[in-house]
Amino acid sequence: MGSSRNNCDKRLTIKIQVNFGLHDLANMGFTEDISISGIFLKTAVVFPTGSQLRIEMNPESGGIIRLLGKVHWSKQVAPNLVWTVAGAGMGVEVIRFLQGKDIYYDLLKQINA
Repeated sequence: MGSSRNNCDKRLTIKIQVNFGLHDLANMGFTEDISISGIFLKTAVVFPTGSQLRIEMNPESGGIIRLLGKVHWSKQVAPNLVWTVAGAGMGVEVIRFLQGKDIYYDLLKQINA
């Protein structure tokens, strides 16, 4: 999820509620965009680069997506500024799907639709 994105890492702008955490799902945020390799997670709760997170998403289309992700970068802002500051939250690299990989990839099909 670097600054140079190729065609394999096209992003889908989509807002999905996300529950996440190191060991549990105690924190909440929303996706701002997703790609085959990662998620931009809009949240006031950020973790240090390199942290491994458990992530659960429930898209409107149905089903549950559970995955492990690694924090690639983060930008902490005051909770009241999350929606007004560009880039507030975390860039999370998808490490491994635990459930719902097919649902996630079905969402990504919308990129070229």
